[in-house]
Amino acid sequence: MRVSFARTGDRSYEVRIARDLATDLVMSPAPGWSALAPHDLVHLVVEHRFGLRDGIFGQIAAGGNAGTFVPTQEPRTKAWARRVERRNQSRGTQIGRSEQLAAAVYPAWLRHRGMTPDLHHARAEEAIADLGPRELAEAFADLDRLSAAWSGLAVGESLDVDWPWPERR
Repeated sequence: MRVSFARTGDRSYEVRIARDLATDLVMSPAPGWSALAPHDLVHLVVEHRFGLRDGIFGQIAAGGNAGTFVPTQEPRTKAWARRVERRNQSRGTQIGRSEQLAAAVYPAWLRHRGMTPDLHHARAEEAIADLGPRELAEAFADLDRLSAAWSGLAVGESLDVDWPWPERR
């Protein structure tokens, strides 16, 4: 599964999902704009680095839509919505943990880069107290690499990232 983060404006982006086993999806606009690393890119990193195979992107890889993505081409019919809703209910058991980690890793990463997170981000860092320094360093390295690529994009350009685990039915 390929995940594309596209800059759609000066302070906006969308996320596109290309899947082999299910309909392609899009979320536009996507929430949590950042010139350094948009919120959903942080989710992708923490889910990969901390082994969350059933978080937001894991649920999408299992045919779901995380409750926020819509089909890019296939019309959204009631039958499609029922199928996706069943997948959403049976998958995504780690979405809450993904939210905790994304909210905690982002401000920790900003501090690691010598920046001061705003008060909104600073409150959540206790969620990473149980993470090992090696895993956290790997997440920071991923964010450094992806942030460099993201920050260099012009409006209309995108950053493509492969989901590390196979899609499943």
